[in-house]
Amino acid sequence: MAGVLARRFRDLIIILFLVGTAMFFMVHLIPGNPAVAMLGSYATASQIHQLTHSLGLDQPLWSQYTSWLGHLVHGNLGTSIEFEQPALKVIVSHAGPTAILAAATTVISLLIAVPVALLSAARPRSLWAKAATPASVFGIAIPGFWLALILIIVFSVELRWLPLSGWTSPASGFGSFITHLILPVAVLVAGQAALFVRTLRESILGELLRLYLRTARAKGAKEWAVLVRQVLPNALLPLITVVATSMGTLLGGIVIIENIFVIPGVGALLFQAIEARDYPLVEGVTLMIALAYVLLNLLADLVYVAVDPRIRVR
Repeated sequence: MAGVLARRFRDLIIILFLVGTAMFFMVHLIPGNPAVAMLGSYATASQIHQLTHSLGLDQPLWSQYTSWLGHLVHGNLGTSIEFEQPALKVIVSHAGPTAILAAATTVISLLIAVPVALLSAARPRSLWAKAATPASVFGIAIPGFWLALILIIVFSVELRWLPLSGWTSPASGFGSFITHLILPVAVLVAGQAALFVRTLRESILGELLRLYLRTARAKGAKEWAVLVRQVLPNALLPLITVVATSMGTLLGGIVIIENIFVIPGVGALLFQAIEARDYPLVEGVTLMIALAYVLLNLLADLVYVAVDPRIRVR
């Protein structure tokens, strides 16, 4: 276990360095001057030059990079150009809605995927199984932004059952919080649950061909008991991998969903920072997403050990 943690920590440092470096140079390729974006199109050349100098953007790119890297080593992500606050503080203030969306989407997707995959694998010729396969393909293939617009038109514009957009914190009102959460979570769950169903179903079907199940059935165990106690724990390992790795895709989808539903999360913050050419904020958000991705994969490794003791022995 100590070796796993040491390797993951090494990978964390390497990934953050590579992602940060790549994002630093890519962000500086964005056309436009942050000073112009902040001052507006009516600013004079003198005002633009003065603000550019105060932001340090008139320095050579390599000098800006070494300065940024030096601050990063000390845990300083820099100061947001638009918000005029530490980038880390701005990111943390917007992390709540994104964390809630990601957690709710993952939990609901698992609650849907596990029983659906078990039912479709246990009875592969049933109508349920035949419907689960095209439904999962449809969920994976459908664009999230298109589904979001359809749900808004149906449930917000026509039926007026749910709010069109916006966000309410749980402390401000739980009922309003839930109603604002339903549509964005439904859009994200459509793709996430479909992916989980396909992954777990294929894993369960593979486990059902194993010889060790003959012993359980010979002892008189019921089929559902065999599925839940014997097959499911062994079939969970591929699903754990998919859950961890799909979080990166989920965060990418949240960027679009947060902008469509006007949710003040990290995804909307990243889009806003790119528009404003806020270099420190873009780099900081990207690093935080990379950090979350690596930590989720570390958590997946730890869950492997809990689910399958053979991994601990190896």
